[in-house]
Amino acid sequence: MESSLSSTSHFRSISLPSRLTDPSCTMIHTKINELNEFGNLQVVTTQTIQSSLVRLAELYVCVDELVRSPQTQQALLRHQNGTLVEDALEGSIELLDSCSTLKDLLKFTKEHVQILQSAIRRKGGDTTLVSQIAAYLSFRKKAKKSVIKCLGSLKRLEKKMGSFLFLDVDHHVSMVVKVLQEVNAIAISLLKSLLVFVSNKTKPTNGVQLLSKLVSMSTSRHDKNQTFMNELETVDFDLMSLHRNAHKGDTKNVDVQMTLRRLFILDASLEGFEAGLDCLFRRLIQSRASLLNIVAC
Repeated sequence: MESSLSSTSHFRSISLPSRLTDPSCTMIHTKINELNEFGNLQVVTTQTIQSSLVRLAELYVCVDELVRSPQTQQALLRHQNGTLVEDALEGSIELLDSCSTLKDLLKFTKEHVQILQSAIRRKGGDTTLVSQIAAYLSFRKKAKKSVIKCLGSLKRLEKKMGSFLFLDVDHHVSMVVKVLQEVNAIAISLLKSLLVFVSNKTKPTNGVQLLSKLVSMSTSRHDKNQTFMNELETVDFDLMSLHRNAHKGDTKNVDVQMTLRRLFILDASLEGFEAGLDCLFRRLIQSRASLLNIVAC
């Protein structure tokens, strides 16, 4: 079973210079177009988001090949004594930190979900169930604080990237910098969409735009069904209801099996996100290592 949502936004596409024949440049252009196609879909599923994470990781492999080419390394080092590389390294730290935060949030959320699944299946006493649901809800509140902090960091990085100007650079450097900016912008958007999923926030918080360019939260005014991005919110609602009734020693009026099914769906979604995020995290580390090697030369 998959949840879905409407999508009306898309990634910015890049136009690489036509006279470049570097195979990695051609592949980068192709993969960015593929991600644009996902962003243009009217309905985006859980599987689509997971696939986008993997495709973004593959995109970073192509970018890494471009960065490690001798022509690129020499050009970047020549420009302002390597300041472009230093700027790229600073941005890579922010992306890795955000990715790491998301990995932890998904991991701990999944652990709590599995504990709750086990508790409901065992049909234990209401006291035990109340305690475990309370622990989950307490974790969810703490998770939202981490999300807001992480979104703030990504917003600052996004603003910094948008205000960055580079003058007196050769054609190759200009192209490489543009590629790095565009790919990192896609990464920021995708990470923001996952942070929205973890936080359940459907509106901006403290001036931070929570909606990603890959996945829009907009839905038809005639469609009031739950969408993928508030799937966690649905589980939270079910658990709060179950918590109230279990605290009173009466769970008869709560559809426990429906809650269990929704926890199962959420567990599967979280597992898919973890796998995709792990893949992306490894590629981000490799990308940073390649930039560090340029500085070390």
